[in-house]
Amino acid sequence: MDARWRSRAPVALYAVWCIGAYALLLSSDWHYGWHLVLYALALLLLWKPAVLRPRRAAATAVHLVLIGTVYTAFVGEPLALLARGDLHPNLLVNGFLWIGSFAGAYLAWVWLLARGRWHPVALFFLCGTLALFDHSLALWKMAYAGAVSDLLVFGPVLHLTYASMLAPVVIAYRSALEKRNTAPHIGIVIASVLLPGILFRLGSLWIPLARTFIEGF
Repeated sequence: MDARWRSRAPVALYAVWCIGAYALLLSSDWHYGWHLVLYALALLLLWKPAVLRPRRAAATAVHLVLIGTVYTAFVGEPLALLARGDLHPNLLVNGFLWIGSFAGAYLAWVWLLARGRWHPVALFFLCGTLALFDHSLALWKMAYAGAVSDLLVFGPVLHLTYASMLAPVVIAYRSALEKRNTAPHIGIVIASVLLPGILFRLGSLWIPLARTFIEGF
């Protein structure tokens, strides 16, 4: 088998899996159409990554965390949630409650990007694994309940959703933050799954603090 086909075959299989999952979801709930807007925006940003970088200054780790957190919490997350708040009905307040979690995930990627030279496709798939650490732990609950059919549908959906929220930002900053010209070793690849998820969950400690701040007004 041609090497180029071997590298493209998993991506093609993933795409077919996602299309099949959305065919089922959209047939039962048209609100999932909001995800199509998210994916279109992600494609645009992957095509034009300079949109996510500062125009008159060198891209830095601070830019990645700040721009990434604002974009994901206030643009990507509302689309991912089908224009419905999950922590608060007001989408702006809801985004404010999410900033701790996403800031944590991006802080992890600041460290990871410096550990080697990452391929954009690898970054996309790795960013999507944040779905394993989703606040609802939905995938783990489905697996524990033996809900295989639900897992086969929502697994690719959640992965693609998280990948579309984070990967455009991470990929936009990969060249600016990489410090090594070699591919990351297996330990770093494993860390790229665990560390963003751990900091994402730790960042959720921001939620009760933010709610206290909001209720003070």
